[in-house]
Amino acid sequence: MMKWLMGLALLGVGVALAFAGGRMVYRSKVSTGWPTAQGTVVGSRVETLRSKRAVSFRPEVSYRYEVNGTPYTSDTVAFDGHGSGGLVEAQAVTRHYPAGAPVTLHYEPDDPSVSCIQCGATGFMNYVVALVGAVFAAVSAWGLMDLARTGLLERKRQQSPSVRAGVR
Repeated sequence: MMKWLMGLALLGVGVALAFAGGRMVYRSKVSTGWPTAQGTVVGSRVETLRSKRAVSFRPEVSYRYEVNGTPYTSDTVAFDGHGSGGLVEAQAVTRHYPAGAPVTLHYEPDDPSVSCIQCGATGFMNYVVALVGAVFAAVSAWGLMDLARTGLLERKRQQSPSVRAGVR
């Protein structure tokens, strides 16, 4: 039973990773065709991320906009995995989008709360997450199928002597 639970858990993790990475890749590609709106940058700063081994930097740009009279706020710069990295890159993004500056953004037509200001680029990490998740899910599914096949063969072997005994 524990093998089944572990296999199902690993399958779930793989599917979740594949979905998350794939969704980011998809959104980065289709976002260039989304409708646009004018917004205003509310805040722009570089966040410092510290770990035991390294220091990295992430640009944080928040902006507000309106779609059909409904106000929204977002902090998604791009769906390209625009995460942590070097200070120079993070500063370049925040300098490009200073607080108070007007900004043209793209928003998802079915859910205007989803938006981006640098659309179209897909980060390498999104592909990696999607691929690793898909491989993880496939290996887990194969393991579960093998576990099921082995269980069926074992049951057949256990039933086989009693079936033969009843036939004679």
